[in-house]
Amino acid sequence: MKTRLLSILALLLFFTPFLYPISAQNDQGLYMKIDYLEIDLQQLNSFHSDVESVLKPVNEARIEAGSLKSWYIYKVLYPGSQDTDHNFIAVSICAELCNDESINDHMDDYSDSENIADLLSDYHSIMTPNFSEIWKINNNIERNIENGPARFLMLDYMNVSPEAEYTYQMMEDDHAKPIHQFRIENGNMEGWELSQLILPRGEEYGYNFSTGNYYNDLKDVEFHFNEEVLRQSRPDADVAAFFQNVENVRDLVRSEVWELISYIR
Repeated sequence: MKTRLLSILALLLFFTPFLYPISAQNDQGLYMKIDYLEIDLQQLNSFHSDVESVLKPVNEARIEAGSLKSWYIYKVLYPGSQDTDHNFIAVSICAELCNDESINDHMDDYSDSENIADLLSDYHSIMTPNFSEIWKINNNIERNIENGPARFLMLDYMNVSPEAEYTYQMMEDDHAKPIHQFRIENGNMEGWELSQLILPRGEEYGYNFSTGNYYNDLKDVEFHFNEEVLRQSRPDADVAAFFQNVENVRDLVRSEVWELISYIR
């Protein structure tokens, strides 16, 4: 394993001078909490109404208080397996480790204490995820934040062995990121990010890194990272060696595609 990683590092260093310029990093260093929600299919209309009347007001108050940077709610369009136990996703972006601060302290705009109690009761009733994760965003690029977030997010869950984490991070930073930058500049992608799992963690959990790929058109998902894209963005690259090194460093555990339904930022 050590010899293989050294070989991969040598190849990565060889290609480094040919990198494309990198755009500003908006969310690097921030934390991302993902709540995996399972909403009863018979309650979908009610849930969509609650997003606007319950979830958004509470999270707007949290953003005003500085507890959150931004908040997003997604519908799981294509789950990562046939027995997925979630169909909606809530994503919170925080400057510090996202925690369960007292939301009551952020509701000063609601003068009627009875209304606050009802609102928070509804909020906690909805926000009972099957499970949650906290990630740290290690790297990212975004096309144009003024236009709002992308409609679709494809999240690739990766498993990287502890001894390969540095090599994997370097591969994503120095080689995968410029390829995605090339696609963003050509209008085939809206953004990309690399995140590392903070909690929970451990070998039995199954994955410890993820890449988020943002699109406004689902047709762009099909060709998000393949030989043609690599040849266009890096004409001198050894394509076979590049993809072999990718497979040597990480395992793709699953991919999910989510569709944005609402957000605050």
